[in-house]
Amino acid sequence: MTTTAPATPATDLELLAPAGTLAAFEAALEAGADAVYVGAPGLNARALARDFTFAEIAAMTHHAHGLGKRLYVAMNSLVKEGELRLALENLEAFARIGPDALIIQDLGLLHLARRFFPELRLHASTLMTVTNSLAASWFGSHGFRRVVLARELSLAEIRTIGEQSGVELEIFIHGAMCFSYSGLCRFSSLHGGKSSLRGQCVQPCRRRYDWLPSGKRAAAAGGRGGGYLFSMNDLSGIDHLAGARDAGVVSLKIEGRLKSVEYVRSTVRAYRLALDALDAAPDRRARLLAEAHRCLDESMGRKRSPGFFVAGRQEGLIVPHLSGNTGEVVGRVVRLEVPGGRKAPGAAAVQVELKAPLRLGDRLRLYDERTDGRWSFTLRRIEAGGRSVEQARAGQTVRIPLTGVEPSGLRQPFSGLLFRVDVGNRPGAGRPALARRMSTVRFAPAEPARIDRLLAELTPAARADRRGAQRGRTGGPAGGAPEWWLRIPGPELIVPRLPFRVARLLVDCSPRTVEPYLQSRGRSRHRPAPFVWVLPPVIAEERLAWYAEAIKRLHQAGERCFQVGHIAQIGLFTGQGMDPAETGFELAGDSSLNMVNSPALQEAAHQGLSAVQFSLET
Repeated sequence: MTTTAPATPATDLELLAPAGTLAAFEAALEAGADAVYVGAPGLNARALARDFTFAEIAAMTHHAHGLGKRLYVAMNSLVKEGELRLALENLEAFARIGPDALIIQDLGLLHLARRFFPELRLHASTLMTVTNSLAASWFGSHGFRRVVLARELSLAEIRTIGEQSGVELEIFIHGAMCFSYSGLCRFSSLHGGKSSLRGQCVQPCRRRYDWLPSGKRAAAAGGRGGGYLFSMNDLSGIDHLAGARDAGVVSLKIEGRLKSVEYVRSTVRAYRLALDALDAAPDRRARLLAEAHRCLDESMGRKRSPGFFVAGRQEGLIVPHLSGNTGEVVGRVVRLEVPGGRKAPGAAAVQVELKAPLRLGDRLRLYDERTDGRWSFTLRRIEAGGRSVEQARAGQTVRIPLTGVEPSGLRQPFSGLLFRVDVGNRPGAGRPALARRMSTVRFAPAEPARIDRLLAELTPAARADRRGAQRGRTGGPAGGAPEWWLRIPGPELIVPRLPFRVARLLVDCSPRTVEPYLQSRGRSRHRPAPFVWVLPPVIAEERLAWYAEAIKRLHQAGERCFQVGHIAQIGLFTGQGMDPAETGFELAGDSSLNMVNSPALQEAAHQGLSAVQFSLET
């Protein structure tokens, strides 16, 4: 059943498009995408209204390969222990279907794929927070053919990573950006109880926030200093494609598996035009780029910025007075009308100063800046100058009845905007070519007995590795009392008496702590427990050398316990010939490793970690 697509030529930039529906998949290919990525059923980082079936993914894979294109599957959700059967069923199915790669973030999935399905090609998701050449090289040497870099990198940093690592690099070139580093955001868990690393982000960063005076529990929205303080503008690297190519990037990825068909079509066409313009004559290049920007304007995304591509020019990443809504702003509401019968359906209307033309049939969204409320409706009537019209132009003030909007949710005084939004993402059967292929695809589920055997093979090893990790951490038998590890600001702190015995003292590994400690070590007081030097989850490329030297100096001073904030930081030890198994090092893993299942623990033990903190979202 497996088919094969041609490899990406080293001199070409692959244009990689998102698809959340069959119609979006076809639109992406028609608009000029070289490859498309879709979500794995139940285990992808976008909570779609309906997941693709294995039969649909098989049909899309065959269809893409028939056109000389590629299809990737994003299996990039963290996998809970109770989902291991589902994960194995997915891996077994994809081994038979033969997509061009799986995009993953869970170290447990890496372990399962390498152990049971080594034929699968793996790409490291941007959720693996690859921000330096050490991480890119580590993933390249541990089973990944390609790394999707974090969005928070400049083109100069990307170039250095490419030169130092030698692994295929993919970057996001367009789409939504997260306020936090890729793979490290806990905002949704904190303010919604839903994990963004499991496709459930409730997007608290898109809400309005206000500064509250000290001691106050609430304040009226719209106060001074408030705004959309965490809402990032969309990334748009359309003017930096030459720089991406020069930096050694092989794939340009467009974000948007939740976006509409028309968004996908317009955005892919824009980037195909811009790629075609790279080596065109000056006059043709200018025409192609002008058309590309027009296509992006039509896609109705958020306000755009070049992201982090140009170091030192990040001032346009957030505009606090903009809500972060997708769509085109068509006007500001100057008056809300809710006649006496507040609960009477269809009674509400708004008067709007138009910033863009409107016509009957447009799909609109009313946005309340004070409450963050949003109401979508289809424009059925426009009133200008006291009469009904079919369209209105920018600059006019018009009255718009809110057809289908429940008035009880509207509050006075009202301050808000009106957006035109895209509705091209409605489910469809797709075009005839794909529909015919779909009708011929039959995909049998995995045999339950085989999945049972794989789970049986996994379980004893998981238990053995857990016992080994616990012995390494405690120095005693499994099942003993839990240890207390205490984080302190610095090694000079005198730990007060506590109602429990502290087994380890966690200290940040930074110039602020390491240098004073090494200089005063001979005069230091007796410490109640060994130090564990904690590495941060994000280390910039230019800081790698400092951390490597700091670890070496601490080791020479007799320090043996470290905690890595990223799995690839193990390379800071093995790269210096300091094999933990031979030097007496104890390496632990921080919660930022995002471990939520037993195969991830097995992978951690295999890599030499003697203890790990499970994810805070476990």
